[in-house]
This record gives sequence, structure tokens and C-alpha cells, in this order.
Amino acid sequence: MEIMIPVPLVVPDEPMAFAQVEQIVLEWGRRVTRAAVAAAWEAQAALGATAPCPRCGAPATRAAGRKPRRIETPVGVVTLHRPRRQCLGCGRRFQPGDDRLQAAVGNGQLSPALRELAAVCGAGWPYRQAAAVLGRLRGGEPLAPETVRAVVSRVGARVAAAQEAAAARACRPGRGPAPAMCLPPPAELVVELDGAWVGATDAPHGREVKVGVVHAGSEPVGRTRRALTQRWYVATARGVARFEERLTAAVGRIDGFAAPAQLVLGDGAAWIWRVAADNLPEATQVLDRWHLGQARRRARRAALPDKEARAPWSVRIETCLEAGNVPAAIASVREVQALVPHQALEGFVGYLTGLAPQIPDYAMRRAGGQRIGSGGVEKGCDLIVNRRCKGKRGMRWRDDGLEALIALRLGILNDEWSAYATAWRSP
Repeated sequence: MEIMIPVPLVVPDEPMAFAQVEQIVLEWGRRVTRAAVAAAWEAQAALGATAPCPRCGAPATRAAGRKPRRIETPVGVVTLHRPRRQCLGCGRRFQPGDDRLQAAVGNGQLSPALRELAAVCGAGWPYRQAAAVLGRLRGGEPLAPETVRAVVSRVGARVAAAQEAAAARACRPGRGPAPAMCLPPPAELVVELDGAWVGATDAPHGREVKVGVVHAGSEPVGRTRRALTQRWYVATARGVARFEERLTAAVGRIDGFAAPAQLVLGDGAAWIWRVAADNLPEATQVLDRWHLGQARRRARRAALPDKEARAPWSVRIETCLEAGNVPAAIASVREVQALVPHQALEGFVGYLTGLAPQIPDYAMRRAGGQRIGSGGVEKGCDLIVNRRCKGKRGMRWRDDGLEALIALRLGILNDEWSAYATAWRSP
């Protein structure tokens, strides 16, 4: 069917700045779109005028006026004047096509397109800011921050459930290769793991979000930058067991278990090496070089506040650590302890002793072009958690709300947003 929308574009007969012209055209476009949506739906509803009564099934009906319904869309409020029918048998009044409308908006007012925009904006910005941006896109018609929060919570919960179900299927014994594995196994599998703490309403010390990035190395982008290849983010705030399932699914997605070389990088947290040993027993475990240097600097500064006094010892210990010579580094720390006993030095000795298997010859790895840092997962923590879940005013999250937001951000960052279309299309 062809529908004509008579909405003329009226422009003043006087010179205007481009911004003024743009604003006039944008507002005209929103008016046209609203009118087109209303007219198209009214025409679609009229196709069901011959439908039988939904209550008694009688075929005989007659026109009974119209019944308006307000729908919030990305271009503003659209009022649908739905044709109404009355059954000649039981006398019930109904609107043809309401079953399709109910499937799209339910008992609410948000259209599927607006729900998608609200979920994306709410996952990227605080709810008040997201509501303000959506209001500007809608031509100044506001949207309540609580509405954005509700959409993010509900859509995010559906996306989180879908991600969890996909991870469970991937970990099922005896399953075949993943359908997405159309490439040969990577030459090297790199898994970087870390955690990010956020404020929680039910935990005084906050809650840790386990974050990981699975990739097959990096490639140059432009002159100075590099991008991770076959990159896949995983994250959850629901414990190590759930995280292991998602990590296993991500590794299997790029056929990483068949990679001849496997590497796990982390910042020294005990859970990281347990996860690596349980899921990637053949992988080489490497402590992030920057975190090792930070631990050394904290201990040295606590024991020797004077910069000139600690400089020779710092160089000596750093040289041992760069070569992966943990016994020599511990011996040097012991020498400092004999001169300046301090609890921080004893803690650093325990740190080196516990992580000795993960401390390689960094100089040799660096010379061979091998990875020694977990910068990829540090960036992942920033993208998935820190930018959205932390704020200057101290954000605090409930478990369900935090997991829903993480799921939305993962869907966007992993470029699989379209795979969860049913999550935001369902009312």
C-alpha cells in the first residue's frame, strides 16, 4: 500500500544560519515520521477489520469509532488512533491489530526502537545524562531517568541470561565445534585477566567484577597504534565459577584450545592463576611487568623514604627482576632488611616467593617480541566497568543491576548487539 503524508516543509523567506536551517529540517522530519507511523499503523489495523471477535469468534462486527493510544518513539510521542470494532454477537468492543501492538510495547508506552536507544545510552552514560540525550534526540520531549534505568535493568537482565546460556552450552561436554569457528586456530592464544572493584549496596567493601580479554595477538593500526585481533571480552560479578564458563566459551569461540602457544597474563591475584591452571593448564603464566615494578616501588619507598638512599638498591633489585632472577632479588631485599627492618619489605619478599613461577626473564621476552604486560585487560576494565560503574559521587550497585549493565556493555564491545535483538524488542 502507498500512504501519502501531507506535511510541507516551511522555511522563512530570509537568510538564516545553517544551524537554524538544520533545526527546522530536523523538526520537520520528526513531524513527518510521527505522522507516517500513525498513518501506517492505522492502515495496518484496518486490514484486520474483517477479523472475527477475539472473545466469541463471531465474524459479524461493525465500526465503533476509534481509540487513541500514546506511544513513545525516538522522534517523540506518536498517538495511534486505532480503529475500533464491536461484535454483533456478544457486543464486545476491540481494536484489530492490538495483538501485534501488544507484542511490541506490552502494557507500556516505549516502542522497540526507543527501548534499544535507551538501553544503549543507559549502558554508556549515567541515567540522568542518558535521559537528557534522548530528550534532545526526540526534539525536546523529555524521558524520565527512571525509565532509562528500568529499560537497562530489564534488557540487560535478558542479555545476561542469553550470555550465560551461551556459555553453558559452550561448556557442555561432548559438544561439537562452535559455529562461529570459521578460521584456523590462532598461532598464539593470549588470555589477560584482572578484576575491578565497584561500590555495592550490600557489601561494605564493594564487589569485584572479574574481567578477561581473549585474543590472538595484535596488529598495527596506523603508524603507532596496535589493535588486538580476534578479541573477545568476558566479565561477570557473579563469582569465579560463572567467569570460568564465559572464559571457556570465549577461548572456544576462536578455537584457542588448539593454539600451539598459550599465554596467561595477570596482575598477581591468586584467583587468576587458579583459573589459568584449571582451564588452560598448558599455558605459560606471566606476571604483568608493570605490577611487579609497582610492588617493588611501594616496598622500597615505605622502607627508604629518602630517594638518594634507595636509588642504588632499587637499581640492583630491578636488574634482578628484569632478568627473572627471583632468588637474587630476594637476597638483595634481605640485605636492605638487615639495614632497615620494615614490614613492607617482608611483604614484598612474600610477594616474590609466591609469584616466582610467574616471573620470567622479562628482558629475554621483550627482546623476542613477546608480551610481558596485561594492558589489554586493563583497558577492558576501564571500558566495561570503570567508565560506567564508577563516579565522583560514589556509585553503588545492586547485584542484578550491575550484572545487567555489564552484559549490555559486553554485547556492545564484542560487536554482538544484533544477536540480542529479542532482548530489547520484547516489551
